[in-house]
Parts: sequence; C-alpha cells; structure tokens
Amino acid sequence: MATLSVQTSVFGGLAYTLGSASTADKFANDGRTMLIFLNSNASSRTLTFAANDATKPGFGTIATPDTVITLPGSGTNGGRYAAGPFPVDRFNDVDGNVNYTLSDATGMTVAAVKLTNYR
Repeated sequence: MATLSVQTSVFGGLAYTLGSASTADKFANDGRTMLIFLNSNASSRTLTFAANDATKPGFGTIATPDTVITLPGSGTNGGRYAAGPFPVDRFNDVDGNVNYTLSDATGMTVAAVKLTNYR
C-alpha cells in the first residue's frame, strides 16, 4: 500500500502532479482532501473507499457500507474523475488516513489535493 503525498491548493490554484496509482493506496485526511484520478485505459475501474461503522448511544453499532465508485475509461470525459472530500468520522482509519482500493491500476494516475479553508 502506497501513501500518497497530499498537495495543497491555495487561492491562486494548484498545478497538481499526478502519480502512479496502485491497487491499494492511502492518504492523510483532514476532511478537506479530495482525489483526482486520470484513467488512460479504455476500461473503467472500480474504486472502493473503506468506511468505518458508527457507534451511537442508544443505537449501538451501525454498519456503514464502503463507498464504491466506477471510474470512467479514457473514452468518457478523458478518463478524468474527482472524488471527495471525505468526512473524517466515516473514512479515516486510526492513523488519520483514508484507504482505498482499485480493481486494476493499469493506466491509472492519482493526485491527493487538500482544499484550503479561508474562514
């Protein structure tokens, strides 16, 4: 499993860098990070984000399903897809990372981009 470097977008924008995706990656998440994928292969890919079950007083443990997305092949929108941001309670593991898997990483590149909060 590879750990993606998170790039930060600022008011003036970000010339983000795409890196090779693997079939299992993770990235540090603060709730303002999203992923940008580019699929240069004609076949679509299945992207799965691991979700955490929720525990609520009076309700016990509530099963939360993983989030499954179909990424388009290169013939649809040039194979571009953006996912996220990801709520920390639902998606972060104990180390503060979001974990995902791809059905096939051939021709896949990805960038993790953190959106700056201007409050």
